[in-house]
Amino acid sequence: MQEQTSILRLLEDARRRLVETGTRNRLVHVNRATSRGNFLNVINERSDDVFRILRTEGKRMRFLGRGEEEPELEDDIRLADPDEGAFDESRYVDSFLETPATPDGLQKRLLKLAKDSNVAEEEQGINILFLALGFLQWKESEASSIQREAPLILLPVELIRNNKTSTYDIKCRDDDVVTNLSLQERLKGDFGIVLPEIDDSTEWIPSQYFAAVEEAISGRSSWAVDRDGMQLGFFSFAKLMMLRDLDPENWSEGSLLDNPVLGGLLERGFEHEEPLFKDDDNLDEKIPIQRVMHVVDADASQTKVIEEVLQGRNLIVQGPPGTGKSQTITNILSAAAHEGKTVLFMAEKMAALEVVFSR
Repeated sequence: MQEQTSILRLLEDARRRLVETGTRNRLVHVNRATSRGNFLNVINERSDDVFRILRTEGKRMRFLGRGEEEPELEDDIRLADPDEGAFDESRYVDSFLETPATPDGLQKRLLKLAKDSNVAEEEQGINILFLALGFLQWKESEASSIQREAPLILLPVELIRNNKTSTYDIKCRDDDVVTNLSLQERLKGDFGIVLPEIDDSTEWIPSQYFAAVEEAISGRSSWAVDRDGMQLGFFSFAKLMMLRDLDPENWSEGSLLDNPVLGGLLERGFEHEEPLFKDDDNLDEKIPIQRVMHVVDADASQTKVIEEVLQGRNLIVQGPPGTGKSQTITNILSAAAHEGKTVLFMAEKMAALEVVFSR
């Protein structure tokens, strides 16, 4: 029991270090007024309609740049703009997302967003491009003159090249719609406000969530929800998913606390085990040839590591680049697969996974 209490304390400390709730985090504060930054604001749209088109109906949408290319001189003769006059509400339900960018600036911004999104996914193996729907307008204190804005609903999306128009379309991914975990932690810790969870069912729409948020912040006179504020940009959730996974409320009873490897890493350590092989052992005599299931070449040191793992031992293998760590992992995976085992192989960068996968 004492060990479990200690592990819980260490995991809670890890959770605190994972979440970034400062205003430098774009999940806590987004300056939508600035024109600088790797994002794209969306205007003249309604969150419910955009969500229905992209998520519920699974359709693509295109972008429109509503900004003027050049400022007009007062003495110039100007023809009437067909967009002027009464606002046409049919624009809410068409297949276009309007932006304040100029047509030329819009294409440059979309190209950069698409390239950066692909690079991030290749390197990290996760999508960090989201369409933010709705923004919480909040202040750090009632006396503060600085209004913060934080996204409320994050819709996972991707930009797809449209060869017919030579532009980019936006499409919703199959990933879960997520709420803002950093904002949840900030509001809970500083203000005692608990943001609701998202119910991503077939009947759910963003306005239901915004109504629940408005009820949660009703005691704050200077706070508000911009229901139809939208922005396409990058929001990283990698650490925040870990934050949620480390929360004991999300486990089956005692699942992590009873894990012997976790207990060894965080609390009691591991008992010393003598290596299976001595330096002068003849491996041909120690390891039957029928046990050697190598799919790439392995020297003596790598073969020893593979056998240690197959015997169920916990170990750390270290060495500079080019010493054969990836080959060793490849052979471990092949040997485990031959024995009918399932292996979870994790790496910080996608490139490391691809090296082993290709082998």
